[in-house]
Amino acid sequence: MLEIVCNPPAGTKSSADVFNQSVRLMEGEEVVAQARWQVTAGAAQGVVQILEFTVSPARRRKGFGRQLMDAVTGQAKEHLKARKGKLRRVWMTIEQKGQVVARSFLMQFGFNHVGTISEVLKDEDLLIYLRTFN
Repeated sequence: MLEIVCNPPAGTKSSADVFNQSVRLMEGEEVVAQARWQVTAGAAQGVVQILEFTVSPARRRKGFGRQLMDAVTGQAKEHLKARKGKLRRVWMTIEQKGQVVARSFLMQFGFNHVGTISEVLKDEDLLIYLRTFN
């Protein structure tokens, strides 16, 4: 049975200016998929950055990425709501050449390519994808 493990929990009080959470989909002891996201002190701004998002290669194309994305956005909404904020935007960067499938995956969730950063990675650009919530 699949379990969602969040560390720290979204409602955790923190004096730090940045809240950083890992979200894992676990099946027993096996990590099926994992993500890491953060929000900075301006919770009222409602902007979340996804720092990491991976699904175990053997588990890809089986709906686990969708479950993980739903869990991440749910945790972000819960965290911001506890701080009298609202989730307005989620963004992340991905490699242009190495993450073609990821680009398609993000677009299924309403993410759009909004910018390109050149000269950070060798031989490829870094793409910025953004999803806006109402």
